[in-house]
Amino acid sequence: MMKIPDTRLRYLLLIMTCLSLSACLSINKPVKTERYSLPEVSPAVQAASATQILVLQPVVLADFLDTDRIVLQIDDISLRPTRDHLWADALSSQLDRAVISRLAKQLPNTQVMHRLANQPATAMQLHIKIDQFQGHMNGYAIASGQWQLLLPNTHKVVSRAFKFETPLNENGYPALVRALGNNIDLLASQISLAISSQ
Repeated sequence: MMKIPDTRLRYLLLIMTCLSLSACLSINKPVKTERYSLPEVSPAVQAASATQILVLQPVVLADFLDTDRIVLQIDDISLRPTRDHLWADALSSQLDRAVISRLAKQLPNTQVMHRLANQPATAMQLHIKIDQFQGHMNGYAIASGQWQLLLPNTHKVVSRAFKFETPLNENGYPALVRALGNNIDLLASQISLAISSQ
């Protein structure tokens, strides 16, 4: 049996290691990560003396949505988080801000705010649970869930289920995020209409 000198053996091992690493790098090419935030609305002009206060409790997300990845629905039963298309901030926080800004704009005589430690007993309480907030491979954005409004003076509870589907204007994730933002516009309109009719 032929004996290979130590230096040649080390050289061969080094070459094999380099080839293995280069093969791994060519298979797992670095991805270009994109981050997205929900569209903002122009700031609302609050009335000098708001006639009512609305407190939004933190938006509750279905477990599969509680991730930094945008979710796509592949077919009627399959959901897949994207690999390199991410939310710029926690989705629940973005939804809190988006709902508050939209309601504040649509309800100019209402002070809309996040949950407070010492919130007034006369404040309305709004609870929102999001079951779907994803893109569908057929070219639209889905948002569904339930919201509940507690009216303090009458102890009345107003509850609604919602489901909104907005077609994408074009292909791509920016169009998907804008369509999801439009679904939040529709949700805020539904809630503000219910509040105005009380």
